[in-house]
Amino acid sequence: MIMKDFFNLHNIFFVIGGQGISYLEFWAVLFGLTSVFMASLARAINYWIGFIYTALLFMMFLQKNLYTNMLLQPISLGINIYGLYHWTRPHKEKKNSRNQLLISFLNNKQRIMYLLLLAGIVIVWGFILTRLHLISELFPPARSPYLDATVAGLMLTAQILAAQKKWECWIFWVALNIGNVILYISAGLVFMPIVAVFFLAFNIIGIIHWKKEWEKQKQLC
Repeated sequence: MIMKDFFNLHNIFFVIGGQGISYLEFWAVLFGLTSVFMASLARAINYWIGFIYTALLFMMFLQKNLYTNMLLQPISLGINIYGLYHWTRPHKEKKNSRNQLLISFLNNKQRIMYLLLLAGIVIVWGFILTRLHLISELFPPARSPYLDATVAGLMLTAQILAAQKKWECWIFWVALNIGNVILYISAGLVFMPIVAVFFLAFNIIGIIHWKKEWEKQKQLC
């Protein structure tokens, strides 16, 4: 029965606060939380789980006609493939006892660079979102293009930093999920704010655990 429902992902799995949660949403959340938890512990397996998560998100956004979010998933997949390669095949001087990439911090110049990258993504992606409905009728007019672009920018910047195992990635994830909690609650959603709080909790675990791992690395050097 479970396997049958897995392949009927559009079916409603349960209802919370009067809102139906499909099997697709449930599995996407489950794989997403697992991936982030593994990342917070600095385990490279998070990327393998993340590949499934990305595929489920693509299907979910396609099902809900959220085409702009759907378009982000192939980009996320590319960053995750790079991250897995970078984490598991680092240079000799940058690997730990598990033969994985060492955790590191950005310098001030790099922090400014990534803030500028975030601003660039927001501006460019926001502009694209305001024009997508002119390209094809498949894309509905964006309601909050630059807000959506900010969410996308935070996500992509965090993923790029995570792929390099930079501690600051968690700051971007925290900002993203605090924003998500506020947005979901303001939209009257029930399930997604709870999920966002779990993501936020794992982000904080990542901040603390990665800092401790970095301090251990320093002692071994």
